[in-house]
Amino acid sequence: MNKFKLITAFLFISAMLLSCGRKKEITQENITSQFPITEVTPKDINDAEKGDWIIKHVMSDAEKLNPIVTNDATASGIHLYIYENLLEINRITYELEPLIAKSMPVISDDHLSYTFDLKENVTFSDGKPLTGEDIIFTVKVIKNPFTDAQAFRNYFMDVKSVELVDGNKYRVRFNMSKPYFRAIYSIGDMEILPKHILDKDGANEKFSWEDLAEAQRSFDPQKFPAMQKYAEFINSEEVSRDAKYVIGSGPYVLDKWITGQSVSLMRNENYWNKSAIPNFPDKLVFKTIKDQNAAVVAAKNKEVDELVVYQPTDFVENVKNPEQFNLKKALVIEPSYNYISWNNKNIIFSDKKVRMAMAYAINRKDMIDKIVYGMATPVQSHIFLKSRFLDTDLPEIPYDLQKAKDLLAEAGWKDTDGDGILDKVIDGKKVDFKFTFTNNLNPKRKKILLILIEQFKQLGIEANLQEYEWSVFLDKIKKHNFDACFAGWQLSVTPDDPFQIWHSSQSESEGSNYMSYNNPEADKLLEQNRIEFDDVKRKEILDKWQKIVYDDQPVTFLWSEPVRYLYSDRFKNARWYAYPDSPLFNEWWVPTSRQLYKN
Repeated sequence: MNKFKLITAFLFISAMLLSCGRKKEITQENITSQFPITEVTPKDINDAEKGDWIIKHVMSDAEKLNPIVTNDATASGIHLYIYENLLEINRITYELEPLIAKSMPVISDDHLSYTFDLKENVTFSDGKPLTGEDIIFTVKVIKNPFTDAQAFRNYFMDVKSVELVDGNKYRVRFNMSKPYFRAIYSIGDMEILPKHILDKDGANEKFSWEDLAEAQRSFDPQKFPAMQKYAEFINSEEVSRDAKYVIGSGPYVLDKWITGQSVSLMRNENYWNKSAIPNFPDKLVFKTIKDQNAAVVAAKNKEVDELVVYQPTDFVENVKNPEQFNLKKALVIEPSYNYISWNNKNIIFSDKKVRMAMAYAINRKDMIDKIVYGMATPVQSHIFLKSRFLDTDLPEIPYDLQKAKDLLAEAGWKDTDGDGILDKVIDGKKVDFKFTFTNNLNPKRKKILLILIEQFKQLGIEANLQEYEWSVFLDKIKKHNFDACFAGWQLSVTPDDPFQIWHSSQSESEGSNYMSYNNPEADKLLEQNRIEFDDVKRKEILDKWQKIVYDDQPVTFLWSEPVRYLYSDRFKNARWYAYPDSPLFNEWWVPTSRQLYKN
């Protein structure tokens, strides 16, 4: 599904302090010959052989493997091999292409209906056919307001119903309540669940589209107890972890999930599309190693075949000569950015002058130079830096402590008691400018937050740090139970719709608006963006929206940087795409003479 994803362990955050003695500066626009961007190579599968495993390092367990009820990037990187969609996005051209659909849909002139003809040879991994009934079932799961599908539901809010055309199980029509410019992407890129596995008793089938709409409006589980009960089943750990439920039509199937250690997938030997989409490795193993240093050592020892290198010092210095470990490097631009998230409902950060002051108090250039070897570009907006919808007129916010002090004073923050900490009377009570960064157990992120804590002391601000296990951390962020955190977003390559993250409605029910941003004018522009099909007009709308967000500073945008990979040199056809979840492991293969693992 083309959605924005909260990056597990916030993938693209590099937070290791490095030596300041380097003389060579590197920028994302002008990477030196030492660190060239890795381009997509031609396919190399003429003599491809099946066999071997790929062991990929991940920083933490996946949240869930039901793709509808998770917004976790680790899980997304796994279930893309298990589930499939009506359409797929070409990773080079970014154009939509048919996958389960026979062809592109027939779209009505008023953009209120999308009719798909389905291929009749598509089967789930258990051999059962995939039909329009599975598509209807999946959309009903998403539309059920009690399922943990908050991140996806906003993309389907204008889907009124889905039906078989003339009772034909291989022709399905999506009916819209109003046009949505991105509907074809949301509909086409929806991972399809098996009705025969997840609705054996027909409970979900009994919910009418009118019932689902009313439940969404009222959000009253007592009024819809059956819907609530079914949602509890779908949301359960068992449905997202047990191989008997985690079933899709993709090239791999769930083999085993050992909590805190690994998730392994086996090749789907009955894959319906193996002639077009390869699945060369016998097994894909996603191995959890929480310590980055240990992960790099594991790669050197051939215990891990591929990993994202979070610490630039490992990529540049500690694995300076990867060939001595039979490793290769890849530096890949993927759509993402990092930012500091301020909880806008917190009494300290509810004032936009304070949030702007915090932006001036962060020395982004210094951190880019010292932390990521210059391999990053400052960003001022949520829109990907290479998108044509980016407002390039937004000025970069420089590091300016005096400007930060002036803004804080304008907002009423002064040290009235001489204790070195700013304070202000709010609602009749003196409040000290003290807050806590919430962090998961990630030493890299911890170090960058400690830098910020020291910088803020110069302003009379006392910031602290509290760390949690990933699952606890994620729960706190979703429930807005935090003051501030260092965060990252993985973006889509499809046309921009920032609604999921930035519309005020998405701050409720564990939606993706974790910072609780609320601006009616910004909301109105996001709503206009959704129903505008003219790119020129959408550009104008999004430019206005970006300027409002820039002025409000609900978050401090930091930078976008290429992703650093290490991988074993035994693999052929290792292609790197400027796309989320860049490598497609089902394409990789190993000559028999170099294969390490046998099933």
